[in-house]
Amino acid sequence: MGLQLPPKSIINPNHNHALFPKLPTRQLHISSTRCLPVNKDSNQTTPPQGDANEEEDFGVKVALSMLSFYKNEISPLMPKSCRYIPTCSEYSMIAYKKYGVAKGSILTAWRICRCNPLGGSGFDPPRWFDEPSPPEQ
Repeated sequence: MGLQLPPKSIINPNHNHALFPKLPTRQLHISSTRCLPVNKDSNQTTPPQGDANEEEDFGVKVALSMLSFYKNEISPLMPKSCRYIPTCSEYSMIAYKKYGVAKGSILTAWRICRCNPLGGSGFDPPRWFDEPSPPEQ
């Protein structure tokens, strides 16, 4: 018995198959200094991500993992006493994803300062200080 090859439609990358749809292809635009990925449809180059962005992503991942640990392991042991929607941990997760580590940390600290018996309550999504308040429902 010899080796049997799959049907040609599975091997052919240009064939649009139900299980393997044709994926967009990327080409490289070669300039004098560096190669940049080009979106074949729009012919626009996308610059590579810098070290600062990678550090920011790492910081966000660390913050989100700590918040996830708190939410899954520590929070269930404490009584439910949330005054705001979303909860402070959910607020922090959204803030880190939307604004990054620096602004997310500032917004989280500001939210924790407001989360007290004399503070407010209700719907309070993360927003930077110069952004308008969300419409009340």
